[in-house]
Amino acid sequence: MFSLTLCPELQGYFTEDPRGFEELMAVEGETFREVKGRRTVKFERGGKRFFIKAHRGFRFSEFLKNLLSLKKPVLGARQEWLGIEALERAGVPTMKLAGKGFRGVFPGSAGSLIVTDSIEDSLSLEELLQRQDELGRAQRDRLKRQLIPQLGELARRLHEGGINHRDFYICHFLTEDRDWAAWRRGDAIDLIVIDLHRVQLRKGATPPRWRIKDLGALMYSAFGADITVQDAARFIRAYYGGPGSPWKKRLRQESRFWFRVAGRALSFQREWDRQQMKKSLAEL
Repeated sequence: MFSLTLCPELQGYFTEDPRGFEELMAVEGETFREVKGRRTVKFERGGKRFFIKAHRGFRFSEFLKNLLSLKKPVLGARQEWLGIEALERAGVPTMKLAGKGFRGVFPGSAGSLIVTDSIEDSLSLEELLQRQDELGRAQRDRLKRQLIPQLGELARRLHEGGINHRDFYICHFLTEDRDWAAWRRGDAIDLIVIDLHRVQLRKGATPPRWRIKDLGALMYSAFGADITVQDAARFIRAYYGGPGSPWKKRLRQESRFWFRVAGRALSFQREWDRQQMKKSLAEL
């Protein structure tokens, strides 16, 4: 079996046949990652930049290791392009798909690829958080009041659309790289969700178990942002539908759910502390 679909900008440089597939799999550019048969490369054609994730199969030992650790192995690029298409249907801004393809009966073992437009002049919310000391307290609070409801709304759309991210950290939200000290209340902040190779998709809403894991990861990754009770309330209100929704009633009814979210975030923190302690002891 073989399939390759490319956007018009790439069709002028690569044919949608096995030869074009091989040329894309070996395309030259700035390599961001190359490990275990997978490579991520930024390349340019016609003055436009793209990212390609190329999978040349997997090792059986890697597959078995993931299964034994109860992790779903990443076997190819197909899950990521299905994730992009699902997020688009759910109204969640994400990467723009520029190409997708596979070769062989089983895409994970025979080879697969995904090409997306490069998101230029951007930074992650994690990087923005690391810059917060450059901003005054008042500016940080203004940014939180704008960003937190947006994160809650995107999480709601994701989960209502039957999607869970499985790596739902603030480092996987991109926004424009700009002078954030000059940002003013009311200025738009566009967020884009990236890194979808582990997403799970289903018909109907996402089950509580997976929503808790996503939201716990998001909370954990935002611990350095001095999240207050008011900030948490803004997020929950947006997650339940925004202003006008009976969010307080739902919060009372589902308080156990949010305690489990907080517990999940704390478990992430304990694991991080454990790993750091182990690393420090190894260096003695």
